[in-house]
Amino acid sequence: MPETIDPAWANEVLEWWVKHADAALTKDGQRREYEFCRSGRDTDELLGRELQTRRVIKVVLGIDKVGALVRPLGQHNFVELQSGLDLARRALGKLATAEETAQYITGTSAPTMAADSLHPLIWDAASKLWQDEHHGPAVQRAATFLNAHVQDLTGRRDVSDSALMAEVFSANPPRDGKPRLRWPGDQEDLTVKTMRAGLLHFSQGCFMAIRNPATHSTSDASAQEALEQLAILSTLARWIDQCELVELESA
Repeated sequence: MPETIDPAWANEVLEWWVKHADAALTKDGQRREYEFCRSGRDTDELLGRELQTRRVIKVVLGIDKVGALVRPLGQHNFVELQSGLDLARRALGKLATAEETAQYITGTSAPTMAADSLHPLIWDAASKLWQDEHHGPAVQRAATFLNAHVQDLTGRRDVSDSALMAEVFSANPPRDGKPRLRWPGDQEDLTVKTMRAGLLHFSQGCFMAIRNPATHSTSDASAQEALEQLAILSTLARWIDQCELVELESA
């Protein structure tokens, strides 16, 4: 899922960079002919905001990787600024013309889904690895956290993954130390019956078809494939939130 950004804030960040990079390349009121300048207080200020500005440029321009905007040149205490300055100006131009461009170039009207709107348990577990572009491991970690969540809910740490799901969503009555998770409602209601049966099979499928391949695969998943799998795990997590814990009644 592509990152989004507030255009007004992005504009402020980029304008600050352009202003201060231009100032660093200006001496006695005159713009330098070259693209580099000596390191000093001006370039130190730029370094303090470089990572933020690179992130903004990356999102605005849709560039996978943005190189350093302040580049040291040899051992002579000089830094190169012009290439980063050009990128910042290009990003500013895109922000300035985005609305006009959208009027004449139309894309898909299909809805999109923000990853951070997934169930908090799932996205919190996956987000750091996802931001580092490790999509398969992000899915694996989310599934692992979901498994641990169900273990915590039921106190069942003797089983895990699909075997755990088979136990907690079993249609059999709860036993001592083996509670069940039940979709709420009248046992005789057809929708309740189908939800309970569906949860039993769906939850096992999640761990057999999503977690296991993500754990043992030697290649990373694509971002789209991984996001779809996170959405499936998120759906299961939300259904689990709605289930009731049913334990064996004391004699």
